[in-house]
Amino acid sequence: MRQRQRGFTLVEVLVALLILTLVITTSLAAFVERTRRLRQANEIVLAYQALANEAEYRRRIDFAAVAPSTTFLSDTTVLAPLEPFATEVQVAAPKPGVKNVTMIIRWQHGDRQAKLGIVRVDTGGSTLW
Repeated sequence: MRQRQRGFTLVEVLVALLILTLVITTSLAAFVERTRRLRQANEIVLAYQALANEAEYRRRIDFAAVAPSTTFLSDTTVLAPLEPFATEVQVAAPKPGVKNVTMIIRWQHGDRQAKLGIVRVDTGGSTLW
């Protein structure tokens, strides 16, 4: 009598390897995407922190001194992980006594950007209110 051999056939082993490869590839792709999104989220947090700091500076300066600029008045060391980055402040005056101030940060060679806008109104008072 012939003894029956135990084990897996070549086709079964190849199918098992294919399934294992798909699982590993999918897991790796999910990990890479998660890492990319986490990096983007960290960059956005840094950019908006710098924009909030700049908004406070622009809010407190004298109304007449609010002017367009390519640099921020606030400290931008928080943006060091985004280097090289560029900052810009745009000022539009839609009506007398009103200035729309838009602060922009661009990084990744201009592919990514964050904006924050404030409206300054000449109230005739101090720079605090």
